[in-house]
Amino acid sequence: MKFSIILPVKNGGEYVKECVQSILAQTYPDFKVHILENYSNDGTAEWLQTLKDKRIIIIPSDKSLSIEENWARILLIQKNEFMTIIGHDDLFDENYLQVINGLIEQYPDASLYQTHFRFIDATGNFIRHCKPMDEKQTSSEFLHSLFTDSIDTMGTGYMMRSKDYDTVGGIPSYPNLLFADHALWIKLTALHYKATASQESFLYRLHENL
Repeated sequence: MKFSIILPVKNGGEYVKECVQSILAQTYPDFKVHILENYSNDGTAEWLQTLKDKRIIIIPSDKSLSIEENWARILLIQKNEFMTIIGHDDLFDENYLQVINGLIEQYPDASLYQTHFRFIDATGNFIRHCKPMDEKQTSSEFLHSLFTDSIDTMGTGYMMRSKDYDTVGGIPSYPNLLFADHALWIKLTALHYKATASQESFLYRLHENL
């Protein structure tokens, strides 16, 4: 298998069902889904057990973990060559892995990959497209774009080599993972550079209370 899609979830409700469906609908078939189930009590764990797709690997917890503890488990699991992390309320377009695979073939020496994406609201309605991104970006260029607020960057939707993720120590265990994703992307981009596809293949959900 080439790709690992990692889905941390706690009480995902209806969102996680839609998320999993978007993963399983991928046109590129060479992937596994690693679901880090975090002691849900809303029926999520029971629903996940009804899934019979052989591409799904459920990794339960025997106690309630903090978000930092649950995401830390990513370092402990056996992953395929490339990995991405998706939030349980976010979605892939069906061509996400196909686009990423083409990007990897075009830029095999990049250390971080992503596609353009769009924002949706809690009910799935379109909000806006993400800000345009350069096709190639060094770590210093990426950092500059963060400081100048000239790009949108989120905690999910990026693709990286699993060995690189493990080498840099995974996502830092900042409280509530606030800005931990930024630190991780900077570390990974510093290994080589970030490559970005022009296609929009990912949906990031914004909630009014955030």
